[in-house]
Amino acid sequence: MTVRLRAMDSIFSEGLAHQKAGRLDEAEACYRRIMDWQPGRTLGNLGVILRITGRLDEAEAVQRQALLATPGHPGLQHTLGMTLLQLGRYAEGWALYESRHQFLPRPTAPFPEWQGESLAGKRILVLGEQGLGDQILLSRFIPLLAQQAAEVRLAVARPLVRLFEELPAHVYNAQSFENEQVDLWASIGSVPRWLGAGPDDAPAPTLRASAPVGATSGIGLMLQGGDRNPHPDRVPGPGIAKAIRGMGPFVELAPELSGARDFAATADLMTDLAHVLTVDTSVAHLAGSLGKPTWILASRPAIDWYIDWKTERSAWYPSAQVIRQRTPGDWAGVLADLAGVLDGARA
Repeated sequence: MTVRLRAMDSIFSEGLAHQKAGRLDEAEACYRRIMDWQPGRTLGNLGVILRITGRLDEAEAVQRQALLATPGHPGLQHTLGMTLLQLGRYAEGWALYESRHQFLPRPTAPFPEWQGESLAGKRILVLGEQGLGDQILLSRFIPLLAQQAAEVRLAVARPLVRLFEELPAHVYNAQSFENEQVDLWASIGSVPRWLGAGPDDAPAPTLRASAPVGATSGIGLMLQGGDRNPHPDRVPGPGIAKAIRGMGPFVELAPELSGARDFAATADLMTDLAHVLTVDTSVAHLAGSLGKPTWILASRPAIDWYIDWKTERSAWYPSAQVIRQRTPGDWAGVLADLAGVLDGARA
């Protein structure tokens, strides 16, 4: 390796170390110094930083350059796909989003996979995938699918079964599909691609709930996230959580505190609530899908692709408003902004 190449490799390694440690400004500076060196890697990492810091137009341009240097790379395709989905460019975004199957766990079924062909007279099995929030967001496309197919069968995680029971599908939890009587199958995240659909085609609210006897009014609160989510920074620490609860009173929505046995029970608890205050987790998707006025506490950098960086609103959930950290780790700024929002809501 020549002296120049060793220097380039050293700068890239330095940038990667900064990126893993969350020092994104330093990482970006390193990558920009060596943009012509192994552009698939360098521009790929730079494109990730640009996307999660909200510079979506520049992120798209850099990610396309990275793909030109490394055609077909699944990680680069996935990142560009999320950028395009966030920009509202759904046709190309969904197509590139398919690359997730090359590195994320993917359920399959022993039938032909639907590739967008006519569903007239066909029975289709839709398999839930990714996180519970993803499945809630994507469930809005099941009614559109049911308009085309003879029957839709929807296999999802057990906590979602009762929530989805009012969808025009047979909803259940299953571990095996050998005995299914269907013609085709599809991953739930692939359905909007083949329908050619986006949020305007299935606007929220997309789910319904019924108020239980003795339903509680007020503001619901969710400050916890799933244990398997790879981004723990989206959840405030104990001190900030205590400070937020001090702005109450609130109705706790975490199942271990509310006693809800599944998402349908949590949805019922939300029915008479005026607002929901939540971190970026599945409860945010649930509240938005119910059309409930919702405040989402979000971190920086931003991993979410369903929120518009320019307005801190979401085409997927018009009833939701994002309260985002001003700088990475700035929960104190979130507290200040939240105090103003709560005062306005209670005035």
